[in-house]
Amino acid sequence: MLINIVSTANKTFKHIKALGRKNYREKHKEFVIEGVRLLKEALQSHAPIKAVLVSESFLKNDQNRAFLDKLLMDVNNRPSHSPPPTPHSIYTCNDRMFKEMTHTETPQGILAVAAVQSHSLKDITEDHRPFFVYCDAVQDPGNMGTIIRTADAAGADAVIVSGGCADIYNPKTVRSTMGSLFHLPVIKVEDSRAALSDLKERGLKVIAGHLCATAKNHFEVDMKRGLVLVIGNEANGVSKPIVELSDYIVKIPILGRAESLNAGIASGILMYEIVRQRMK
Repeated sequence: MLINIVSTANKTFKHIKALGRKNYREKHKEFVIEGVRLLKEALQSHAPIKAVLVSESFLKNDQNRAFLDKLLMDVNNRPSHSPPPTPHSIYTCNDRMFKEMTHTETPQGILAVAAVQSHSLKDITEDHRPFFVYCDAVQDPGNMGTIIRTADAAGADAVIVSGGCADIYNPKTVRSTMGSLFHLPVIKVEDSRAALSDLKERGLKVIAGHLCATAKNHFEVDMKRGLVLVIGNEANGVSKPIVELSDYIVKIPILGRAESLNAGIASGILMYEIVRQRMK
């Protein structure tokens, strides 16, 4: 059964709209995902979906309606004691109201509210050569999403984000991950030195990507062992305390006149050097 929202005074409408604000997301530990593809990824990954909302236009498409009918069937057949992935409630509203709750220029007509899943470094089961990506104050939501997506593709065990990083539940970040946010743990830490020191004590090497005179070319360092790859801030690079803590400083050779590479692009090059070495 669809629950129709007819007024902007509706409690659910106001709640979903308010999730566009970071402080509200943090308070309620929920965030919004938009589009069929992201919702499918979330459901397949057993992410805790609290609610789904669709527009009137979305319901007019037969393919969309079939997807929604299956979702409704899953909700109706779920035992009361069963955990997610299926949502608790499915709502509909007119297109104007739906647009007010979205953060894209051309909304697809479907969004969902998901609960934030908390992870810690202690929860991660490591193999004999774990691979973590550490984001040191990466501030652009698009870069953050790209790093998470690339880490997922490269087989990283987790992405760790420091204070000062873009909010991983920012709508732009969520879209940029293309569903990878639901595939691997993303762990926020408050004390960077303590977190990296703990990983070093576990036997991992810290490798920081940083342009400095003493840095080695990234392909000259052994990346086959367990490691933490540090990606730095877009403007200032890796912070000095993290550089001092690192076992290796690496750089990507720049042969042309560009001063530096975008953080998302640089992270991809470094991650796939790890993949290349390990596949050999």
